[in-house]
Amino acid sequence: MKKVSFVCTTFRREYCVNRIISQYWAQTYPNKELIIFNTDEEYPFRMAFAEPSITIVNNGKDMVTNVNYTNRGDICRDAVSYASGDYFMLADDDDIYLPWHLEQAVNGIEELGTDAWKPQKSMFAAPGKIEMVQNTLEASVIVKMNRIREIGFRNDLTGYEGLSWYTQLRNEGHLNENIQKYVPSYCFNWSDPHDVAGHKQSGDIDNPNNFENHKKSSGDHAKNPLIGLSTMEMINVYKPYYEFLKTNKNEFDGDSYNRYSLAYLS
Repeated sequence: MKKVSFVCTTFRREYCVNRIISQYWAQTYPNKELIIFNTDEEYPFRMAFAEPSITIVNNGKDMVTNVNYTNRGDICRDAVSYASGDYFMLADDDDIYLPWHLEQAVNGIEELGTDAWKPQKSMFAAPGKIEMVQNTLEASVIVKMNRIREIGFRNDLTGYEGLSWYTQLRNEGHLNENIQKYVPSYCFNWSDPHDVAGHKQSGDIDNPNNFENHKKSSGDHAKNPLIGLSTMEMINVYKPYYEFLKTNKNEFDGDSYNRYSLAYLS
Protein backbone atom coordinates (compact mmCIF):
# COMPACT_ATOMS: atom_id res chain seq x y z
CA MET A 1 0.00 0.00 0.00
CA LYS A 2 1.40 3.39 -1.05
CA LYS A 3 1.99 6.03 1.62
CA VAL A 4 0.39 9.49 1.43
CA SER A 5 2.16 12.56 2.82
CA PHE A 6 -0.44 15.14 3.88
CA VAL A 7 1.61 18.35 4.00
CA CYS A 8 0.43 21.40 5.94
CA THR A 9 2.36 24.67 5.93
CA THR A 10 1.19 27.27 8.42
CA PHE A 11 2.01 30.43 10.31
CA ARG A 12 0.33 30.28 13.73
CA ARG A 13 -3.40 29.46 13.31
CA GLU A 14 -3.57 27.14 16.32
CA TYR A 15 -7.28 26.35 15.91
CA CYS A 16 -6.91 25.57 12.21
CA VAL A 17 -3.94 23.28 12.85
CA ASN A 18 -5.85 21.41 15.56
CA ARG A 19 -8.68 21.02 13.05
CA ILE A 20 -6.25 19.68 10.42
CA ILE A 21 -4.97 17.13 12.94
CA SER A 22 -8.50 15.89 13.65
CA GLN A 23 -9.29 15.74 9.93
CA TYR A 24 -6.10 13.75 9.39
CA TRP A 25 -7.12 11.29 12.11
CA ALA A 26 -10.56 11.00 10.51
CA GLN A 27 -9.13 9.84 7.16
CA THR A 28 -10.07 6.28 6.22
CA TYR A 29 -6.85 5.69 4.30
CA PRO A 30 -4.46 3.94 6.74
CA ASN A 31 -0.95 4.46 5.33
CA LYS A 32 -0.44 8.17 5.83
CA GLU A 33 1.62 10.83 7.55
CA LEU A 34 0.98 14.47 8.42
CA ILE A 35 3.73 17.05 8.10
CA ILE A 36 3.00 20.32 9.95
CA PHE A 37 5.53 22.95 8.94
CA ASN A 38 5.13 26.06 11.11
CA THR A 39 7.19 29.10 10.12
CA ASP A 40 6.46 30.97 13.37
CA GLU A 41 9.45 30.14 15.56
CA GLU A 42 8.32 32.60 18.25
CA TYR A 43 5.35 30.39 19.11
CA PRO A 44 6.37 26.83 18.19
CA PHE A 45 3.90 23.97 17.92
CA ARG A 46 4.27 20.66 19.71
CA MET A 47 2.00 17.67 20.21
CA ALA A 48 0.40 17.04 23.59
CA PHE A 49 1.33 13.35 23.28
CA ALA A 50 3.46 11.10 21.11
CA GLU A 51 2.06 10.61 17.61
CA PRO A 52 4.53 8.78 15.34
CA SER A 53 2.72 9.59 12.10
CA ILE A 54 2.72 13.37 12.71
CA THR A 55 5.88 15.39 12.19
CA ILE A 56 5.98 18.97 13.48
CA VAL A 57 8.68 21.30 12.18
CA ASN A 58 9.04 24.82 13.59
CA ASN A 59 11.29 26.68 11.20
CA GLY A 60 11.21 30.30 10.02
CA LYS A 61 14.33 30.37 7.84
CA ASP A 62 14.74 29.21 4.26
CA MET A 63 16.74 25.99 4.42
CA VAL A 64 18.68 26.95 1.27
CA THR A 65 19.50 30.60 1.96
CA ASN A 66 19.25 30.60 5.79
CA VAL A 67 17.30 33.88 5.73
CA ASN A 68 13.68 34.48 6.68
CA TYR A 69 11.15 33.12 4.21
CA THR A 70 9.78 35.57 1.64
CA ASN A 71 7.29 33.32 -0.18
CA ARG A 72 5.25 30.19 0.31
CA GLY A 73 6.86 28.26 -2.53
CA ASP A 74 10.14 27.91 -0.66
CA ILE A 75 8.21 26.94 2.47
CA CYS A 76 6.47 24.14 0.56
CA ARG A 77 9.79 22.96 -0.85
CA ASP A 78 11.29 22.71 2.64
CA ALA A 79 8.18 21.08 4.12
CA VAL A 80 8.23 18.37 1.45
CA SER A 81 11.84 17.56 2.38
CA TYR A 82 10.43 16.01 5.60
CA ALA A 83 7.91 13.83 3.75
CA SER A 84 8.48 10.11 3.27
CA GLY A 85 5.37 9.22 1.26
CA ASP A 86 4.86 7.94 -2.27
CA TYR A 87 2.14 10.54 -2.84
CA PHE A 88 1.79 14.23 -1.99
CA MET A 89 -1.43 15.93 -0.96
CA LEU A 90 -1.70 19.49 0.30
CA ALA A 91 -3.38 20.14 3.65
CA ASP A 92 -4.13 23.86 3.48
CA ASP A 93 -4.44 24.78 7.14
CA ASP A 94 -7.89 26.39 6.93
CA ASP A 95 -9.63 24.01 4.51
CA ILE A 96 -11.95 21.04 5.01
CA TYR A 97 -11.13 17.43 4.14
CA LEU A 98 -13.86 14.83 4.53
CA PRO A 99 -12.88 11.36 5.82
CA TRP A 100 -12.67 9.64 2.42
CA HIS A 101 -10.46 12.37 0.89
CA LEU A 102 -7.15 10.47 0.88
CA GLU A 103 -8.67 7.06 0.11
CA GLN A 104 -10.60 8.32 -2.92
CA ALA A 105 -7.55 10.18 -4.23
CA VAL A 106 -5.25 7.16 -3.94
CA ASN A 107 -7.77 4.94 -5.69
CA GLY A 108 -8.24 7.60 -8.36
CA ILE A 109 -4.56 7.98 -9.23
CA GLU A 110 -3.91 4.25 -9.15
CA GLU A 111 -6.93 3.39 -11.27
CA LEU A 112 -5.90 6.01 -13.86
CA GLY A 113 -2.22 5.08 -13.85
CA THR A 114 -1.20 8.74 -14.20
CA ASP A 115 1.11 10.94 -12.13
CA ALA A 116 -1.79 12.96 -10.67
CA TRP A 117 -5.53 12.79 -10.07
CA LYS A 118 -8.00 15.64 -9.58
CA PRO A 119 -11.79 15.78 -9.22
CA GLN A 120 -13.46 18.10 -11.70
CA LYS A 121 -15.10 20.24 -8.99
CA SER A 122 -14.80 20.77 -5.26
CA MET A 123 -16.84 22.55 -2.64
CA PHE A 124 -16.39 26.22 -1.84
CA ALA A 125 -17.72 27.55 1.47
CA ALA A 126 -18.50 31.18 2.26
CA PRO A 127 -20.42 32.27 5.39
CA GLY A 128 -23.79 30.52 5.24
CA LYS A 129 -23.20 29.05 1.77
CA ILE A 130 -21.63 26.00 0.13
CA GLU A 131 -21.41 25.53 -3.64
CA MET A 132 -19.50 23.50 -6.20
CA VAL A 133 -16.74 25.23 -8.16
CA GLN A 134 -14.29 24.22 -10.88
CA ASN A 135 -10.84 25.73 -10.44
CA THR A 136 -7.25 24.57 -10.06
CA LEU A 137 -7.84 23.94 -6.32
CA GLU A 138 -4.45 22.29 -5.88
CA ALA A 139 -5.41 20.94 -2.47
CA SER A 140 -7.86 18.55 -4.15
CA VAL A 141 -5.08 16.94 -6.21
CA ILE A 142 -2.94 13.90 -5.40
CA VAL A 143 0.49 13.77 -7.08
CA LYS A 144 3.30 11.26 -7.15
CA MET A 145 5.95 12.54 -4.75
CA ASN A 146 8.78 12.02 -7.22
CA ARG A 147 7.10 14.46 -9.62
CA ILE A 148 6.68 17.05 -6.84
CA ARG A 149 10.38 16.78 -6.01
CA GLU A 150 11.31 16.96 -9.69
CA ILE A 151 9.17 19.98 -10.64
CA GLY A 152 9.11 21.87 -7.35
CA PHE A 153 7.11 24.96 -6.40
CA ARG A 154 6.98 28.45 -7.86
CA ASN A 155 8.57 31.01 -5.56
CA ASP A 156 8.02 34.25 -7.45
CA LEU A 157 4.53 35.00 -6.08
CA THR A 158 2.82 33.62 -2.99
CA GLY A 159 -0.43 32.01 -4.12
CA TYR A 160 1.01 30.65 -7.34
CA GLU A 161 3.38 28.12 -5.74
CA GLY A 162 1.41 25.04 -6.82
CA LEU A 163 0.91 26.11 -10.43
CA SER A 164 4.41 24.87 -11.28
CA TRP A 165 3.63 21.18 -10.91
CA TYR A 166 -0.08 21.60 -11.70
CA THR A 167 0.50 23.25 -15.09
CA GLN A 168 3.31 20.93 -16.14
CA LEU A 169 1.42 17.77 -15.24
CA ARG A 170 -1.71 19.04 -17.00
CA ASN A 171 0.29 19.88 -20.13
CA GLU A 172 1.92 16.44 -20.06
CA GLY A 173 -1.49 14.77 -19.94
CA HIS A 174 -0.94 13.51 -16.40
CA LEU A 175 -3.57 15.77 -14.81
CA ASN A 176 -7.10 15.63 -16.20
CA GLU A 177 -9.19 18.56 -14.94
CA ASN A 178 -12.48 16.93 -15.97
CA ILE A 179 -12.61 13.70 -13.95
CA GLN A 180 -16.23 13.12 -12.91
CA LYS A 181 -15.98 9.77 -11.13
CA TYR A 182 -15.82 11.01 -7.53
CA VAL A 183 -17.86 12.34 -4.66
CA PRO A 184 -16.66 15.72 -3.29
CA SER A 185 -14.29 15.39 -0.35
CA TYR A 186 -12.46 18.75 -0.30
CA CYS A 187 -13.75 22.23 0.49
CA PHE A 188 -11.97 25.50 -0.22
CA ASN A 189 -13.06 27.17 3.00
CA TRP A 190 -13.81 30.88 3.33
CA SER A 191 -16.47 30.38 6.00
CA ASP A 192 -14.37 30.81 9.16
CA PRO A 193 -14.76 33.97 11.25
CA HIS A 194 -12.06 36.58 10.78
CA ASP A 195 -10.25 35.82 14.04
CA VAL A 196 -9.70 32.27 12.75
CA ALA A 197 -9.25 32.93 9.02
CA GLY A 198 -7.22 36.12 9.15
CA HIS A 199 -5.76 37.04 5.76
CA LYS A 200 -6.63 34.88 2.74
CA GLN A 201 -3.55 34.59 0.51
CA SER A 202 -5.60 33.32 -2.40
CA GLY A 203 -7.84 36.39 -2.17
CA ASP A 204 -4.90 38.80 -2.38
CA ILE A 205 -2.85 36.88 -4.88
CA ASP A 206 -1.45 39.77 -6.95
CA ASN A 207 -0.52 41.97 -3.98
CA PRO A 208 3.28 42.14 -3.63
CA ASN A 209 2.75 42.30 0.17
CA ASN A 210 0.60 39.17 0.19
CA PHE A 211 3.10 37.03 2.09
CA GLU A 212 3.80 39.56 4.85
CA ASN A 213 0.13 40.58 5.17
CA HIS A 214 -0.73 36.97 5.90
CA LYS A 215 1.74 36.84 8.79
CA LYS A 216 0.54 40.16 10.21
CA SER A 217 -3.07 39.02 10.37
CA SER A 218 -2.43 35.54 11.80
CA GLY A 219 -2.84 36.16 15.50
CA ASP A 220 -3.92 32.72 16.69
CA HIS A 221 -0.52 31.64 17.97
CA ALA A 222 0.27 28.40 19.80
CA LYS A 223 -0.92 28.69 23.41
CA ASN A 224 -1.10 24.99 24.28
CA PRO A 225 0.24 21.69 22.95
CA LEU A 226 -1.75 20.43 19.98
CA ILE A 227 -4.44 17.85 20.75
CA GLY A 228 -6.87 18.17 17.84
CA LEU A 229 -10.53 19.12 18.22
CA SER A 230 -13.07 17.27 20.34
CA THR A 231 -15.45 14.73 18.80
CA MET A 232 -18.36 17.15 19.11
CA GLU A 233 -16.38 19.97 17.54
CA MET A 234 -15.58 17.77 14.55
CA ILE A 235 -19.22 16.70 14.23
CA ASN A 236 -20.10 20.37 13.94
CA VAL A 237 -17.26 21.03 11.47
CA TYR A 238 -18.38 18.29 9.10
CA LYS A 239 -22.16 18.65 9.51
CA PRO A 240 -22.85 21.38 6.90
CA TYR A 241 -20.77 19.55 4.27
CA TYR A 242 -22.54 16.27 4.89
CA GLU A 243 -25.89 18.04 4.62
CA PHE A 244 -24.83 19.69 1.37
CA LEU A 245 -23.78 16.36 -0.15
CA LYS A 246 -26.99 14.63 0.94
CA THR A 247 -29.12 17.44 -0.48
CA ASN A 248 -27.29 17.34 -3.82
CA LYS A 249 -26.74 13.57 -3.97
CA ASN A 250 -28.14 13.20 -7.48
CA GLU A 251 -25.51 15.56 -8.90
CA PHE A 252 -22.62 13.24 -7.99
CA ASP A 253 -21.37 9.94 -9.36
CA GLY A 254 -23.56 7.27 -7.78
CA ASP A 255 -20.91 4.55 -7.58
CA SER A 256 -18.45 6.89 -5.85
CA TYR A 257 -21.15 8.15 -3.49
CA ASN A 258 -21.91 4.60 -2.39
CA ARG A 259 -18.27 3.54 -2.32
CA TYR A 260 -16.88 6.35 -0.17
CA SER A 261 -19.49 8.48 1.53
CA LEU A 262 -22.58 6.35 2.16
CA ALA A 263 -21.51 5.41 5.69
CA TYR A 264 -21.30 9.11 6.59
CA LEU A 265 -24.32 10.37 4.69
CA SER A 266 -26.96 7.72 5.41
